[in-house]
Amino acid sequence: MKSTSSEILDYHCRLESPTSLGRSGVSQIYQGHALQSEGYKILLKLFPQLKDKLFNEYDVRAYSMKTEARLMAEGVFVNQNLTEDVDWFGIDRFTFEIILRKELRLKFDDQIEWKCNTRVMGLIVDQSLNIVKGIKYRSKKNIDSSSFDMYGDFIIDCTGRNTSSPKWLKESFNLIVPTIQIHFGFGNVTFIGERFRTGDLSLDSATVIGTTVNPPHKNVGFLASPIRILKTIDDSSLGTMTVFSINCVNSEYPPNDSYENLLEWAKENLDIEYYMILKHVKVYSQLIPYRRAIDDRKYVELLGKKWPQNYILLGDAMCTFNPLYGQGMTHAFRHARELGKIFGESCHKLKDISHIFNRRASVITEECWLASTANDWKTPTLKVIETNKNGDVKIYQRDSDSATTNYPQPRIPLMIRFMQWYSHWLLQCASKSGQLATDFIRVVTQQSNPLILMKPTTFFAVIHIALMNYLKDWGLFGGRSARNTF
Repeated sequence: MKSTSSEILDYHCRLESPTSLGRSGVSQIYQGHALQSEGYKILLKLFPQLKDKLFNEYDVRAYSMKTEARLMAEGVFVNQNLTEDVDWFGIDRFTFEIILRKELRLKFDDQIEWKCNTRVMGLIVDQSLNIVKGIKYRSKKNIDSSSFDMYGDFIIDCTGRNTSSPKWLKESFNLIVPTIQIHFGFGNVTFIGERFRTGDLSLDSATVIGTTVNPPHKNVGFLASPIRILKTIDDSSLGTMTVFSINCVNSEYPPNDSYENLLEWAKENLDIEYYMILKHVKVYSQLIPYRRAIDDRKYVELLGKKWPQNYILLGDAMCTFNPLYGQGMTHAFRHARELGKIFGESCHKLKDISHIFNRRASVITEECWLASTANDWKTPTLKVIETNKNGDVKIYQRDSDSATTNYPQPRIPLMIRFMQWYSHWLLQCASKSGQLATDFIRVVTQQSNPLILMKPTTFFAVIHIALMNYLKDWGLFGGRSARNTF
């Protein structure tokens, strides 16, 4: 907490594992993270003084998605010809957590009691009143130590994707949370390094560079996201410390045993321009793999009044997404803002707030869920696990072994099928329309409701370009092109 900016970065790069941070619950702390524009806006509204500190003390800054980024999806530059600028916040998760904890101490030090190096073991409940009265916790350092009780009027679980709340609610209230999990074989390798000039001005002038996966045809993606400015006298350096992330789905994992092997793999599996960037990088950290991410949604709103009166799940504890799209932190920020609005309305009884929050938060989650999972549903080795409120579990598997495992093939929901088709042609339109590209970026960064991409002018433009393509295919080949069939 007292480290300087350079000491924090040096400490970050040389740690052997996330557990040495005392943050064992966040094994993905090393990975590339994105705080999308709406999350950045919420952050600065909560901590107005933070912007100057970020830029002047920690050498981070916001980057222009209009002039400093080069982002592709399905072969389309999605940020070209933007009609308005959008910020990309450049910071690593490790530094971000330290800064926020320091700010919380400064702003609320007399109101917050920190229980560090502890683990929550379970809930203290009153079943007759359907309330959670508190939690039981113990020291992480002494696993044989006795537990302690902590009581509260309102309890928030923001422990992330590894939350134990479903287990505790089942034990304490015999309450089964309906869930759906989508396993798509996610994996990535992340490292920190300094970028140097490649000789290609179009690459060297872009600070944020990335391309998404597009299964089943393209199961590998790439992202280079700056985390701080470097002061250097080396003219060949681009002057940024950057997090590099090579991502995959369908279990097509990149190697992490050596940078040389990773480069060879990148040469075969990435576009040449991304290989050239990696070839001109000075690596400052280990190559950190991460392979546990899934789409995991808990439909808490379906339980209605059966849900405990004064207990909520927030952010990743309620729903986790494919980390390739960088929605998680902003999704949690939006949940927190909505909870603040509910308390700020000062017209709700405390016993009703969790139910109100569950309904409102699920709307936010639904936006992110549809945007994230539509692409994941195309993964060749997809596995879906559904659990209803009665505890009945159904498993679906899409791969060559499905016949031997006796799992039926997953059926793609009609809404997802439509979104896959619509988003493909929407991107083709966005490549020709600055306004549509701007609307698309605003939705991706959670600044606008996805419904703006369905407004009449946009909808008919998408239908028109799709229809023209079908007519062209019919005229040339006498039948529909298989790749565009809905």
